[in-house]
Amino acid sequence: MKRHSLFIKVLIMAMLCALLGACAVNNGSGTPDGSSKTDEQADPTPVAPPEPHDVELYQLAPEDQSLMMCYVIRTPNDKIVVIDGGIAGYGKDAPPYLPAAIRAILGLQQDGYFEVEAWFLSHGHNDHIGELAKMLEGYTASSNYKVNNIYFNFPEFGVEWKSSVGAADYDLEEVEQLKRGMDNYYAICGFSGIKGADIPAEQYSKPADAEYGYYYNLINGAVITPESIENVLNIEVDGVNFRVLQTWAKSNANVNSTSTVIRMTYGEHSVLFLGDSYTDNASKLLRLWPMEEIASEYVQMGHHGQHGPDKGFYRKIGAADSIRLWPTPKWVWEVYKATNNIATDETRGWVGLPKDFNEFAEQGLDKTGRDYISGLAGAYPSDPTKVSSWNAEVLGAQRVAVFAYLGDAA
Repeated sequence: MKRHSLFIKVLIMAMLCALLGACAVNNGSGTPDGSSKTDEQADPTPVAPPEPHDVELYQLAPEDQSLMMCYVIRTPNDKIVVIDGGIAGYGKDAPPYLPAAIRAILGLQQDGYFEVEAWFLSHGHNDHIGELAKMLEGYTASSNYKVNNIYFNFPEFGVEWKSSVGAADYDLEEVEQLKRGMDNYYAICGFSGIKGADIPAEQYSKPADAEYGYYYNLINGAVITPESIENVLNIEVDGVNFRVLQTWAKSNANVNSTSTVIRMTYGEHSVLFLGDSYTDNASKLLRLWPMEEIASEYVQMGHHGQHGPDKGFYRKIGAADSIRLWPTPKWVWEVYKATNNIATDETRGWVGLPKDFNEFAEQGLDKTGRDYISGLAGAYPSDPTKVSSWNAEVLGAQRVAVFAYLGDAA
């Protein structure tokens, strides 16, 4: 009887040890986490979060020929802000490039998780909104990223909207794709509002009888409006401020001139994002604000540096003394107005550069740090969908500004 009782006790002890072993992941070094800690040792000190770093501004392009505008800002604590991001030309129907580029900027692996804290869209052309439209329409539960806040204010596009050269505007399908994409994305991730928007919680869920475009209509103009801009609209992300200076008006001449204009500031640094601003909305910008709230250290040249703001606008904001950002493919940079009605050469002259693109290169002006042309970046990813292709050389070539971390002063 005693032997039987002893056998039961041993069996119970063995089962208990097995149970405890199953609940702890033992890596063979004596502790559940694989360390060599003994009972006498104190718990390890928690790992400190990464130290804040400088603000980085990228003018991204996966290759040198496609018309596009894409700016990515990495804030001191790894918040990501995107301005536009679309791509036309060779990249129009290609898989999205931005997830890999953002992961590389953040130092993540191919499928690493990231969030875009704020995504600004200037206007409804595919070389500005197409990337977000593709990302959202193709989004699945395994995509492993989130877009937290989308900011834009578009008019109701229709046949009355024309391109800057007077022809019918055929990019409106990308707006429809953006609508479908938002419905798909929020159906998977759920909608929880947009920071700065007064959207009632009862509208967060799409009604069963709602047509596609529900979330597009909910977000469009929810934050950016003429009234909010007049009252000073600042959207801050991790100490980096984005001041919205202008949005569309019924009087705009074309889709390009509906571009939302944003001025980014960090400490004493400033960047003016003009999108595809045209002569009419550029002139209006000068009437709306004093010059010190427009003139900036960095100026993104409107409409890829051609058929955008005029000579007077660039002179008044001091673009000749600014650092100029040209979201301009090589073929646009190298085409003369006389041959294709593209005025990049004319715009170069307005800001004190040689009109001839060969002379610009021969003088080494692409290496002075005064002008950054996306079609002349010099290094591009071999496969834009792969993080490894956005290597240090590529990111270094497409990093157009670094602003020193200001600490609490920001």
